[in-house]
Amino acid sequence: MVKNYVTFSLFFLFTLILSSQNITGNWNVISLESNGNTISLPATVTTAPNINFDVFEASPPAGPYDQYWGRYINGNGICNSFTSYFHEFTTEFITLIPYFDSTDNTCTTTEETDFENLFFAILQQPGNLTYTFSNNLHNLSFTNSLGEVINLGRENAMTNLLSGEWFIHSIWEYDLLFENTFDPNLSIIFSDEIINGQSNVFGSSTCNGFNASYDNPIQTNSIVIRNMGWTLSTCNTTDEQYFESSYNYFFHRYNEDIYTFEILGTGSDAILNLHNGYLSTITYGRQALSIEENLELTTKLITDSVNNQLHIISDNDLTNSEYAIYDVSGRQIQSNYIDASNRIDLINISSGIYVLTIKNSKNQLESFKFIKG
Repeated sequence: MVKNYVTFSLFFLFTLILSSQNITGNWNVISLESNGNTISLPATVTTAPNINFDVFEASPPAGPYDQYWGRYINGNGICNSFTSYFHEFTTEFITLIPYFDSTDNTCTTTEETDFENLFFAILQQPGNLTYTFSNNLHNLSFTNSLGEVINLGRENAMTNLLSGEWFIHSIWEYDLLFENTFDPNLSIIFSDEIINGQSNVFGSSTCNGFNASYDNPIQTNSIVIRNMGWTLSTCNTTDEQYFESSYNYFFHRYNEDIYTFEILGTGSDAILNLHNGYLSTITYGRQALSIEENLELTTKLITDSVNNQLHIISDNDLTNSEYAIYDVSGRQIQSNYIDASNRIDLINISSGIYVLTIKNSKNQLESFKFIKG
């Protein structure tokens, strides 16, 4: 009897985590339902209202609601943006706290105003918001205590840029760099076959293989990977074990297995940087680097915070090599050519985490993560 109870508890917890992961991310408003009527978006609306469910927990600003603690939720109506928090969720409902803050802009038309007012009113109705998924987890509906409904869909279907095989180049764990000097064919493969909103992802490391599933469709720059399992072979060398331990640890750091990513370049030159939220990054490429190439990539990066510069140290001459700097969303911030000083000016770049790519004289693309303080 105890064993059955434990099994049921584990199943419930697993189901709860799945539901919270499926909700996480951005959803666009498709329509509303009230008093038996379906209200579509006004024809004048060019950008759909949205709700974004964050993975991070926080409390509202200091005041009467700072006793609450929950997950951040924000979004946009037609004319105004809003912020709130949900502090309870199950496999069937979520509960928003009483805090709901919105801007105070005026809509262009009465129809836009009425739609936005109903949208916000449904969210603010006291009680639980029950939810159901449909269309392989691509659609989501919330119903409040009055029976009013918000119908949502994932962002307009985007091409799954992750689909296919990526070859691992390196792992950054905080400030430690582990390069793949073992086997150029170590890779990760994202299948694009969707079953119940999930697709398979699998691959290989220095000593073992792994497989998991991921939410599909993916978000613009985030992905949910869950249920990762590894084989249990023993590595032959200490270096192989260090590399694999870092690889394995990367995928078991974030409590909900939600990762952000950016893809730099296109086609066979594309580079994928996958981040786990704890200052660790795995860099993959559409092309496998030969072991000789990886051993020859001797470029190092030093952040000179006093002079707002990056100092590049390399055994190779990088003069006139093309470089680019990207933020964590994949947006290019700066690009130019490296001069004889081997320094890159950061004076016009705000504090944050960035990725530097350098295309050297051998047409090899090197990628580095750095933090601008």
